[in-house]
Amino acid sequence: MQSISVGRGFVYPDYKPVWSYKPPFNLEKVVVDIHVDLEKRSLTGRVTNILDIVRETDEIVLDAVDMEIKNVLVNGSSVNFHYDGQKLRIFFEDPLKSGERVEVVIEYSVVNPRKGVWFVPIDREDVPAIQAWTQGETEYNRYWIPTYDYLNMKASVELVIRAKKNMYVVANGDLREKTQEDEYTVWRFTFSRKISTYLVAFAVGDFSVVEERYGDVLLQYVVPRGREDSIKLSFSKTPQIMEFFEKFTGVKYPYTKYSQVCVDEYIFGGMENASLTILTSDTLHDEKAHIEFRSEPLVAHELAHQWFGDLVTCKDWSHIWLNEGFATLMQALWRREEEGEEAFIYDMVGKLDAYLSEYSRYSRPIVVKYYRYPLELFDSHSYSKGALVLWTLLNIMGEDKFRKALKLYLSRFSDNNADTEDFRKAVEEVYGEDLEWFFDQFVYSSGHPVVKYSYKWNEKEKVLELKISQEGSKDRLNNYKLDLEVEIVGQNYRKKINTIIQEETKHVTLALPAKPLAVCIDPDFKVFKELKLEVDVESLLNIFEHCEKLYPKIMAIRTLSRKATSRHVEKLAQYLFDENVFWGLRAEIAKTLSKIGGETAKRKLLEALDIVKHPKVRAQIVSVLGDFRDKKIGEALIKIIKNEEESYRTRAEAVRALAKTGHEKAFEVAKEALSYPSHNNVIQAAALEALSILGEEESRKIIEKYTDPVYPPNVRATAVRVLGRFRLDQSLMELFNHIAKSRHIKVLRSIVSAAKLSLDPRFIPLLKELQSEPEVYRAARETEEMLRKHADKGEEYRRLREEVEKLRAEERTLAERMERLEQKMFS
Repeated sequence: MQSISVGRGFVYPDYKPVWSYKPPFNLEKVVVDIHVDLEKRSLTGRVTNILDIVRETDEIVLDAVDMEIKNVLVNGSSVNFHYDGQKLRIFFEDPLKSGERVEVVIEYSVVNPRKGVWFVPIDREDVPAIQAWTQGETEYNRYWIPTYDYLNMKASVELVIRAKKNMYVVANGDLREKTQEDEYTVWRFTFSRKISTYLVAFAVGDFSVVEERYGDVLLQYVVPRGREDSIKLSFSKTPQIMEFFEKFTGVKYPYTKYSQVCVDEYIFGGMENASLTILTSDTLHDEKAHIEFRSEPLVAHELAHQWFGDLVTCKDWSHIWLNEGFATLMQALWRREEEGEEAFIYDMVGKLDAYLSEYSRYSRPIVVKYYRYPLELFDSHSYSKGALVLWTLLNIMGEDKFRKALKLYLSRFSDNNADTEDFRKAVEEVYGEDLEWFFDQFVYSSGHPVVKYSYKWNEKEKVLELKISQEGSKDRLNNYKLDLEVEIVGQNYRKKINTIIQEETKHVTLALPAKPLAVCIDPDFKVFKELKLEVDVESLLNIFEHCEKLYPKIMAIRTLSRKATSRHVEKLAQYLFDENVFWGLRAEIAKTLSKIGGETAKRKLLEALDIVKHPKVRAQIVSVLGDFRDKKIGEALIKIIKNEEESYRTRAEAVRALAKTGHEKAFEVAKEALSYPSHNNVIQAAALEALSILGEEESRKIIEKYTDPVYPPNVRATAVRVLGRFRLDQSLMELFNHIAKSRHIKVLRSIVSAAKLSLDPRFIPLLKELQSEPEVYRAARETEEMLRKHADKGEEYRRLREEVEKLRAEERTLAERMERLEQKMFS
């Protein structure tokens, strides 16, 4: 099946299609027996690969990167081999025959590998490591296990790990025995079900563990010693989430154990290794953070992968959406179960926002074979768009049939691999109808539907004339097949219809008893699309007030941010102040009031600080107050920053906002805020950003200090990124070149972000160098191209940015003048 629209900006000219490869053997079992030395940052040991030969061959090739290969034995005898630092080739004088089973034992060692196993602290090789943990996805276990390291084959696993007696070890599968050898403890784990080798994992460190059971499943919560008080806040919902996923999919949790281990300096949010999820310790939090921060979305996403990704694994990376799209949707469905419909819809709208932001840079089909590194496919097209497409499919099929299809898919491909066509066929088998059209337009084609609607009332005929149209472009289809629900709300009536649109424009005429108050398109957000409301301000206000569901309200309030004026502020502020209104809608109102601008909006946002209690809404209000330059606002923000009763995020947003206002005390307040404790150092990071906004020379000196590896990675990353706001002299460029020697992915990504802020072409050689890192490659290449394209305009762009800031300030003044004129006109 071919892509209908191939997209733009994703596939570079040097890209070639990446096809999966099947070696002449099946990997049946992997036994890893290693000694983990934290002091030397090394692994030493042996791995046994048990292979069943499926095609005659005189050579076996295994993946092994940057190791010392000491010996290779096949069925107990030493053999000839060649190792080039990437591949281990084992030669046989007599070809192996199909049906033979061979046992390949490799003795090896690895010192401080570049990938695969990370020793913490990552950038402090001058001190002994305190933790070691793995990150195998996509193809990084080859840095510590000589084996077949591609996802299209599955094997059972055994891990034997030696570590110092004071260390705790967790790995895939069940702990079968624990024995003592001198000053070491030997931990032996077995995992009898078959998994792809990228899912093999362990963690070693000074951990505390709390255990409980969900039925026959052992649940383990493993955290750095001293963080035990955070376990309940972060993980207490695990049994309920597991039960919900079992009921939704109709498939029991597939393994006998589920461990969640929090590690320091983790390079991602989490990784769903089979029966062992490794998570960032940043998810651990205290009671103060808990009022606005939850671990459940991360916990739910990674737990969902135990079904979608581990039990059933995609056949090759081009189908990664089957892992990530499902995990993203399942996380949102858990939110619906736990927090209700509005929280779910707002979550899904957030996913649409994430996808559209990425779409502004490039578009691609969800399934695409052209890429340099597999990690390029771990984007919002796979995660967010994937989830939205699955949600649309659920609504086409109906939830009952969708769940039956999931059960069939998971059961049919249990302990195996599947691709998109396998999933489509399972869905069609349950649904009973052809769905090739659906997969063609949403999965194999780039882009998304853009739906515009407008309506007018014919009073004489008592008829509503509704116009729905689709907006095509080069990187998306001109016409999608969409089943849209329309709800018409009148003074004393509600009417719902469904209309299927396949054409560019569709006109719908409806006879109604009286002029409707509002027309709500797709009120439950059942269809993946970008929606544009082409109606006047009064109609938008009516949609906001009279449509019952959250989605049309959000679309209306966002459109009002471009169309409303100061005379609409009072009405919107009433909803902002109302604690019974869903918090997400109130946050959207705060953003809209800021964009409307003017004296009334400023006054109402300030007034909201004395009324609004919800921490997420307060944080948004505080954030947008930074768009106004006003001494009263500055004083209010300082009061919030110094108030320890406020949430961490609200105080952090206040620090940033204060810098934007240009308040005379902003510098001193930001400097002081660097010492405020907070969850994940969010206030400290905000203070660094505030100092960069202020742009003083002393600010730069302070920020440079925080790029040192002694500071937490998220603080370092913020410091590196915001240095991009300063003029790039030789000493700053030297600092960036030094920072680029870091091995921490978050820090390297922040260099790319700094280059985007700077727009200085002198970053180009460094960006070229960073493209050797798969995790940074695409962002670095995109930024390099941007800087090359505008190499002669970097300084001009910097000046333009400064002028834009001045224009924004002038726009605020103009909005206030316009407001005074409106007051005269309408008074």
